[in-house]
This record gives sequence, C-alpha cells and structure tokens, in this order.
Amino acid sequence: MAFYRDSIIAALVTLFLLDGAAVAARLYTRTKLVARGFGWDDAALCLTYLGFVLVCITCWTSMSYGFAAEDEQPYYNKKKATEFYFATQLCCYISSGLVKLAVALVLVRLANTKVLRWSLYISMVICGIWTVVMTLFTSWLCASGGTSNYAGSQTCGVVGQFRTISNIFIDYFYALLPVWMLWKVQMSLRLKLTAMFLLSLGIFASSATIVKLVIITRLRTAKGVEEKNLHYQLLLWAVIELGLAIFAASAAALRPLLKRYSKFWGSSHGHSHDKSHGSNHEPAGPFHLFDMNSHDKDRRITPQRSREAEEAAEHESWTEAEKGWSNEGLVRVHESKV
Repeated sequence: MAFYRDSIIAALVTLFLLDGAAVAARLYTRTKLVARGFGWDDAALCLTYLGFVLVCITCWTSMSYGFAAEDEQPYYNKKKATEFYFATQLCCYISSGLVKLAVALVLVRLANTKVLRWSLYISMVICGIWTVVMTLFTSWLCASGGTSNYAGSQTCGVVGQFRTISNIFIDYFYALLPVWMLWKVQMSLRLKLTAMFLLSLGIFASSATIVKLVIITRLRTAKGVEEKNLHYQLLLWAVIELGLAIFAASAAALRPLLKRYSKFWGSSHGHSHDKSHGSNHEPAGPFHLFDMNSHDKDRRITPQRSREAEEAAEHESWTEAEKGWSNEGLVRVHESKV
C-alpha cells in the first residue's frame, strides 16, 4: 500500500505543476498573443483545473488521515480519510466531464459549417447528461462504505464498465474529429500535421482510461486485499487520466506561443504551397491561407516576398481560427496599387 501511496503523491504533484504551467501558458497565449482570444473553452478549462486542484487537496488530506497507509499514527482518522477520499472521487467525476466540454468548445471555434457546429453542440449536451447521470450512479447509488465502489454489486460493476467504455468513445471522438476537420483544408502539410497533433493529444489521456477499464473488470471478482489494492490503482489512474486530459486540452492552443519562441515552430512553410504560388485557392474554413481571386492575377510577388507572405498568412489563419472567426472575415490579400 505504501507503493500506491507514494505513486499517487508523485502523480498529484507532477500533474499539478505540469497542468498549472500548461493552463497558464494557454491563458497567456489567448490573452496576450491572440486579440480577443479568451473564450468559453478557456473558462471551462480553468474551471476544470480548479476541479483538479480540489482533487489534489482532498486526496492529499485523505492520505494525511491515513488513506492507503501501512503504518498506524495517532492522528490517523479512518472516517475522515474515507470522507475526503469520497470527495476526491466526486471531484474527479465532475472534472472529467468539464474537460470534455472544454475540448468540444475548442472544436466549436474551429468548425466552419453549421452541420459540424450543431453536431458538436449535440455532443456537448450528451456529454453533460452523461456526466450528471454517471456521477449520480457512482457517487450515490453505487456508494458503499462511504465511497464509490464498483465492486459493491453486480449492477455497479456494469455501471463502472459502461462509464469507462463510454468515456473512451467520447475521448476518441473528440481526439480524432480534428483529423477529419483538417483533412481537406488548404494549408501547408507541416501546419496541418501540427494542428492535428495538438488537437488530438487527448488520445494519450484515453490510454489511462483503458487501464482503468482493465482494473474495473478485475474488481468484479476481487476480494479482500486485492480489492483494496485495485481501488488504489483505480484512483492513481483516475488522477493520471484527468491530469493528462487537462494538459492535452491546454496544449491544443499553444501553437502561437511555440511559434513565437521557437525557431522550429517559427517556419510553417510547406512544399505543397511552393508549387502553387499564384494559383486559385478556395476558402477552406478558418484554417485556409489565401483566396487568390481573379482580380489579383496581375499581382507580382517575388519568391522571397511570397514566402514571407505565406508564413504570415499561416500564422494569421491559425490565430483567427483560435478566435473562431467566420469564414467570410478570414481572407487577407494585399492588392498591388497601380
């Protein structure tokens, strides 16, 4: 048990600092580098991080009262340890729903069609209902001994499996949707891959959810010490899952910051556009580069100027996408004066 205790503490401290830095960097990017960039997705993510802070506080307090401890101390209090452990579980359930809403709101900013936007709105409603129902089941109907217990009954075991499996599907839906959104967008390959990577980081958080599913499946037949140890493992991976999800959601908005302070990210030039200077491009939502209209055919651009303009346009297209501007306001073409 001491091993699980040390592992939980290490995960709490590491992810608390990592997520704090990531959220702070995201807020700096949205408020300083992107004009009018702060939105509902940022507010939801900040609220989620506050939920994770509560997870850290309640879990640490529970361990200070003897949760997962092998030794005996006069200040240990089993009742208080159980109460704060239950509070930790409750904060995890609510925060896991909030972080999904934050990711969905990021995608709403980038959606450039009504169908896609409404699909995301519907998914957010489903996610909200899922969070409320699963929280009620796990923290009320499946609470035994003062805490949520998937091993408490056959029904609760099924509920735990359903919650975890549906959690995996939701995570993968929001992680893979950006790939489909960006598949046919006219932008350099490097910028497209960067966007896909940053917006799909939630896949890494889903790996922790898969581990939780294995643990919950084993809980249905576990007894005694094995059951206790599996619950400690479940808490550990729940903390990792939530922490990674917050980090992934925060990192999705950090490209302007990385582009500004890193030479590697400073150039988003793609070979596909080297071959297409002066060609016509159809508007491709908030990520597109130039819309070379017919009245621009007489424009003369030197290769050096063309490259600079393209890189500036890529940065601008990403920035405007982050602000969720409509497709009509995204064309930025400088016409030559006669």
